[in-house]
Amino acid sequence: MGFHLQLYPPKFLDWTIVLLVLFLPAAATAFVFHNVTWFFAVPFGIVALTFLLAALPIKRKRRVTPEEFADELEKHLLGTEGKWDWDDVTSVAIADDRLELIRWELPKFDRLSDEKDREELRALIAALRRGEVPEVVPPRDLTYRAR
Repeated sequence: MGFHLQLYPPKFLDWTIVLLVLFLPAAATAFVFHNVTWFFAVPFGIVALTFLLAALPIKRKRRVTPEEFADELEKHLLGTEGKWDWDDVTSVAIADDRLELIRWELPKFDRLSDEKDREELRALIAALRRGEVPEVVPPRDLTYRAR
């Protein structure tokens, strides 16, 4: 579901693709204009354009029903989610403000090592399946405070 930050070293093929994307257009442009300066300017322009596009304030919110959200939470509870599914659930904003407030509280369920947390997540899933969206107090700020 979208782009994921790669936290492990890229493989040889990944580097090959990056180099082709940067230098194939550069070589073609330098050949067409008969000027080697384009060979260095085009990759710089591609990287600059990529950073510019990444910095644009585009907010994409996913549309999900309470039942679909409950399915995503249940996959985490059962341990059947894919490699990036829980990251997507906790990181990608939701269009429904009520579900978005619940999403803000989900990081406390990252590990699920405590039975109390598992029971709390089961109760949340059951409420969402009944069509009830539990009221959650909105976060006061974006920083975490130990209780």
